[in-house]
Amino acid sequence: MNRALRAAVAAVALAAGLVALPPGAALAGPVSHDGTSTCDGSPVTVSFSATFADAVPAGGEVVAAQPAVRIVVPAATVDGWRSGGVTAVDASAVAELTYGTATATVAGLSTSDVALPESGDLTVTLTGQAPGMPAQAGEQPVALGRLAPALVAHDRSGSRDLGCTEVPGAPLTTVAVAPTAQAPAILADTPLLTAHFLVDGTSRIAKLGSDLKLTQGTFDAGLYNGDAGTIRIEGDLAIPPTTGYFIAFRFMPVTSLVQLPQTEKATGTADISSGLFTPDIDVTVRVNLTVGDVREDGVPIEVGDSCHAPLVIRMRGRSSLTPGSQSTIQSTFDIPPFTGCGVTENLDPLLTGLISGPGNTMTTTLTAQGVG
Repeated sequence: MNRALRAAVAAVALAAGLVALPPGAALAGPVSHDGTSTCDGSPVTVSFSATFADAVPAGGEVVAAQPAVRIVVPAATVDGWRSGGVTAVDASAVAELTYGTATATVAGLSTSDVALPESGDLTVTLTGQAPGMPAQAGEQPVALGRLAPALVAHDRSGSRDLGCTEVPGAPLTTVAVAPTAQAPAILADTPLLTAHFLVDGTSRIAKLGSDLKLTQGTFDAGLYNGDAGTIRIEGDLAIPPTTGYFIAFRFMPVTSLVQLPQTEKATGTADISSGLFTPDIDVTVRVNLTVGDVREDGVPIEVGDSCHAPLVIRMRGRSSLTPGSQSTIQSTFDIPPFTGCGVTENLDPLLTGLISGPGNTMTTTLTAQGVG
């Protein structure tokens, strides 16, 4: 037992800010839903597709594998945009899934500067990742609760939102779960120890080309018995509000108050087979990227108190831990479209266009503070 506890302390060293998507069950066939949106007054075909398991074990998760949104703009509409001077568009979408009483938002559904074709339809396919939804007893329906595409057109005079309407949701499939009363117990047990860390981080926002240095926070990691050669990690990440400074459109200074409230406990594992103090970690953190007090060149922009994008960040690698030492981890993550932005008008497209997209990086430094 003492060897296991010492291993657990080492294994948790990288748990702050780490991200691992939960493994899915065996996949069944793909499902899809086709709908129609109206963008710039013209009909646009919008489709959602994903693959689900037809059954998962109790205590597991229902995961949408390979979720994608396909947007098809008819050739006639594209010709009209081109005649009006439009050269390219940014495309994004908000796709929300429901399963029983659970919900999940697909992350990463965005792309930028898609050139208009010389002729024919404009087709854009957005791929993303969906967090798992805890399995519920019996057979439960999975549905597309919300599908909201967004297109932003670019021409010589600047850019404009094309005002795409939402596509009505629809049922997708059902997932069966084998009932067992014992499965949840693994999440409700008592940790062997709790390890404490200071967390420092710097994020590079790809679309803005700017760095956000996070205010120093903490991570309290519970260490639990795991499978052979591993320690299970479940903990609480707390990052205080951070003031961000960015340059938008390459000339406009923008400041905002950035918060990263945890939406679920950080979970994962540490493989100690390579050594007690050199564990390979795989931990998931889910937070909301929340922005407030936004000012453009000093002028307030009323985004409200609920302007956010859900982040799922995966960080994996080998740590090197001795008492009082630091460990640095690199990771890459997507920023999905923003929702809930705006007091008197919908500012979701503005924040999404400025910030959302793939290829963002995070450098996290963990400083061990002891075990209690």
